[in-house]
Amino acid sequence: MPQPGTISDYLETLTRELSFDIPLARRVRQEVEDHLWEAAAAEPGEASIAAQHRAIGSFGNPRAIASEYAAQSLFRQTKRVGAIVILATAGVFVAMWGRVAWSGLMQWSWSADLQDLSGTVLLIDRYAFRLAFAICIIGWGYIASRRVATSFEANYGGQLRRCLLLCAMAAVALLAAVLADATLTGLRLFDRGLQAATLVPLLSQGAEVVFAGVLVVQIRKTVQRTALAYSLFCGEATSRSMPGP
Repeated sequence: MPQPGTISDYLETLTRELSFDIPLARRVRQEVEDHLWEAAAAEPGEASIAAQHRAIGSFGNPRAIASEYAAQSLFRQTKRVGAIVILATAGVFVAMWGRVAWSGLMQWSWSADLQDLSGTVLLIDRYAFRLAFAICIIGWGYIASRRVATSFEANYGGQLRRCLLLCAMAAVALLAAVLADATLTGLRLFDRGLQAATLVPLLSQGAEVVFAGVLVVQIRKTVQRTALAYSLFCGEATSRSMPGP
């Protein structure tokens, strides 16, 4: 790729290469712009076109720089998603434990009509949460074993995708547990009616929904950015490597 002729052209190219993450593109553009103008101003002839060319030439190819920033940024985002999975799982567990403890304190028991149904839902809840916890541990172990690359390449993009896939699997299992908890909370309200004591299960259920919602939003955002980065930095290479008809 030929180097852009001026600092403005260079910055436009760099911003376009980082278009998968607009906040990152803006931040990097500002950092690079400050550096380039300082370098150009230090050249003989101040900020002439020739000085801009020399500053750009010493800074490097905008696509290579964007690829390096993409690798570092998406690695941090993926690790953050892994941490959010752990925190969300822990938060859901605390909410579940608190609700069970409150039911014991209130000496609540299921009526005969709901005993079988609640038992089935509770069984689903337990297995779904255990599955989420197991995938969470495996996913975090895999993410922790990865190292940030110097540039965004197909193999590195595949690693990030596998990390996010494990996070998504844990999130699906956790959502199943939250849905089962919501069913149990609804059955409890049906069994006991709305009263002051039932506000605790409702609040804890609301906390679970918040934890799950934050997790889903973060995974979705990071998956979208990783997919866009893969198409930007690896799409052309993949097309070139594919055999023709």
